Amino acid sequence: MQVVSELIEIPNNHNPSVEYIEGELTKRNINPLRWAVVHVSDRIYTVSVANLKE
Repeated sequence: MQVVSELIEIPNNHNPSVEYIEGELTKRNINPLRWAVVHVSDRIYTVSVANLKE
């Protein structure tokens, strides 16, 4: 396995939750080891993700 750091942009639903963010990551075929919201705008959450790739 390899860990790849990525910045992912997710639509801002104005109701951030673990379930919402992890659901959006899963839709993008991302297997997160860890993630953190690093920037918020009116439209986008920018999430830093450590993605586990096989």
